[in-house]
Amino acid sequence: MNPIERLWAVMHQRVTHNRHYPTRKQFADAILVFFRDTVPREWQTFREQVSDNFRIITHQDFRILEG
Repeated sequence: MNPIERLWAVMHQRVTHNRHYPTRKQFADAILVFFRDTVPREWQTFREQVSDNFRIITHQDFRILEG
């Protein structure tokens, strides 16, 4: 995923997981609060999740099970 998709995933996790919003306005307000307040305040935490740095996977990192 590119960085904007990763930020969207973080927002989705923070705003929608295990939460109920009785109205559309409350849901929209929660999203706006996330982008306006939470992201700037917690950017140091989010930036590792949102970066486009990719991890190199080597065969030592996983094993293949043969059936």
